[in-house]
Amino acid sequence: MTPHGWTGTAAVLADRIAAFIDASLADEPTEDFGALALDVHAWQRQNDPILAKLAGVPSSWRDIPAVSVELFKHVRVGTIGRGLESVEFLTSGTTGGGRGAHFMRSTWLYDKAAVGWARKQLPEAPSDVVALLEDPILASESSLSHMVDLFKTWTTPAGEASWHVYLGRLNHQRLNERIKSADRPLFVATTAFALAEWLEAEPARLPSGSYLMVTGGLKGRSHSFEGDTLYALARERLGPLTLVTEYGMTELSSQLWGTPDQPYAPPPWLRVLAVDPHTGSARPAGSRGQLRFLDLANLDGTLVIDTLDEGTVHEDGRVTLHGRLAGSPARGCSLSIEESWDR
Repeated sequence: MTPHGWTGTAAVLADRIAAFIDASLADEPTEDFGALALDVHAWQRQNDPILAKLAGVPSSWRDIPAVSVELFKHVRVGTIGRGLESVEFLTSGTTGGGRGAHFMRSTWLYDKAAVGWARKQLPEAPSDVVALLEDPILASESSLSHMVDLFKTWTTPAGEASWHVYLGRLNHQRLNERIKSADRPLFVATTAFALAEWLEAEPARLPSGSYLMVTGGLKGRSHSFEGDTLYALARERLGPLTLVTEYGMTELSSQLWGTPDQPYAPPPWLRVLAVDPHTGSARPAGSRGQLRFLDLANLDGTLVIDTLDEGTVHEDGRVTLHGRLAGSPARGCSLSIEESWDR
């Protein structure tokens, strides 16, 4: 038994996944990705009634059946039944829609994946975190806040974290005071909508060497920014900084990192396909399609997830995000800020 809640076959799989994550970060994976994915799927199929209803036994990781993110809003997806102790992350919902839930026995694999890949992609990032997000102590259901809170511990000695959104409202004064008091570089984490609001309200300039992480969609009901415009405004008003972009979903346990002028890079334990939204068949590299993710760190959830996002998966596996599929509702972490403007 691992010290993190898994037993039996699940414990063995958790250890294999953890070893794969650690080794692949050093570019020396311990085993074949596809074989591990099929073993995880076989265990999930035995322990998730929803997954068991999907037809077919796959012979390749590319054939593992996908679960739509929309299903998470209506049924309990994953291997953790009701009444079992678990961590629960909730989506921010959709405009006019409900909230999906991702259950896991432990955040051990999530934490290992999140910190490992972020540190690999951002080796020089500071560990003093300033978040335009809800405090994870008060918003324990937020996977984004949970992830960002991890970043204060990715160097030694550990940094500090401060949180500047409460009940969907950004506290401009406290945020600017924190930045003005800083005597070393900061890692500022924000959704696109929170950043847009802050930039419109005379933000304090960041210390030299700071990083700005932006996540979430850029278009909404209340404000609409083209990406280049928002990023240019951030550089103009916040001062010289390293600007990075992050893509993640509550239903996943891994994230992709990019920059405004470069596609998102997935970690080695996360594979991305662009599929035909009508047939589900994979499209060739370089073609646009509905994004499908296979995340080995999703041990307690479901391995393969169909999003409502459209993107291009390039030959090297990196992903260019084009936005929501036509007709899909607005969704994601930026809604908590945007919807507060509508009250």
